[in-house]
Amino acid sequence: MAGFLFTIHNAIKKEHAMADLLRITAKNHPAGKGIVWESTDSQFLKTKIKLDTQPTEEICEGDVWQVQFLDKTDSKPSSPSVVTFRLVAKVRELKTWQKITTLEDFWTDPDDLQDILCWVNEGQDIILIGEAGSGKTTLPFALARALGWQEPYKVDVAMMKKAQDFFGKGGAADGKAFFAESPMMQYIRRAQIAYDNGIESHFVIILDELNRVHAHTGDGLHGLFDDTRQISIPTSEGGLVIKLPPNIHFFGTINQGGSYVGTFQMDQALKSRFAPIYVPAMPRDVEVRKLTKEVGVTEKEAGHIVDTARKLREACGAGQLEFAPDYRVCRSTAYLIKNGRPLRRSLIKGLLGWYNGRFELDHRGEIMDPNSELAKAYSAIRAIMAK
Repeated sequence: MAGFLFTIHNAIKKEHAMADLLRITAKNHPAGKGIVWESTDSQFLKTKIKLDTQPTEEICEGDVWQVQFLDKTDSKPSSPSVVTFRLVAKVRELKTWQKITTLEDFWTDPDDLQDILCWVNEGQDIILIGEAGSGKTTLPFALARALGWQEPYKVDVAMMKKAQDFFGKGGAADGKAFFAESPMMQYIRRAQIAYDNGIESHFVIILDELNRVHAHTGDGLHGLFDDTRQISIPTSEGGLVIKLPPNIHFFGTINQGGSYVGTFQMDQALKSRFAPIYVPAMPRDVEVRKLTKEVGVTEKEAGHIVDTARKLREACGAGQLEFAPDYRVCRSTAYLIKNGRPLRRSLIKGLLGWYNGRFELDHRGEIMDPNSELAKAYSAIRAIMAK
């Protein structure tokens, strides 16, 4: 099939835009066997509904989805027919972006939030820059919820060796070549179907740790982020042209600092295609409230964890340590306290566990190996531990 050119935009229009989208509702199975689907359309009331692919997000009872009809298989007279649908877009209430001033369960600078909202309204892709654990990946999820958009799809770009890996893998069966679409490609198809059918919804793709993608891989993606929103990749079936609909938005994330393993410098061409937003570390009170709400420890216990972690972060920022515990490390420490482990032991095991050295104290209460990184870390938090 050499020379064959497949354009996703046109192919989806021909195959799917001929029929109106339907709606189905998620229900809990009466026998406790998970989620089942019900249709309000009269022709599918007594059918068994299945999906062509498993959803990439959590489905809860009461969720309503706009779906595309794919196939109906008649069973035995005593059994219901089986109808296959493709999930396209969850029914959500779109919000006016100008009225959004805060994000639920996420702290961000109000001015930065307005900048982000202005950019996404204009179709500008965004890079989120910050320390590990600052909430770079969480921010697009909170933003999508606030706007009533579809749940974002996250791509771990470090796993992609070639540009075409983002979209699928080639293969062969029974002497025929085929192209197996990736979950990201299926997400793009959902966005295209929604756009072609006039559904006012938006889709977000998160390119997590974008600075961990090698330059030659990133070069193949440039077209997705410029005004053409189009790239061409080779597949076992021939050339695949991917042209994105205008309802797709990209957020990239970058861990700040040179100590992160496997990071590369973003080239100038890629930088110019994104607008940068710095995501600062959470203020103390926000981090304490987040720990209390997510884990269930008391505010006082969460305060001990955060204060200890902040001392270690200060020492790392001053060049005394090589590791700074982020929010995720604080959360794992809080799990120990939640389950009844002593506070002091939890702080030592949870926050100091990544520093080289053995935690053994001499008669003066000092780490026995004074030259170890663990000794330096313990020295930074000794005053807090003494309390």
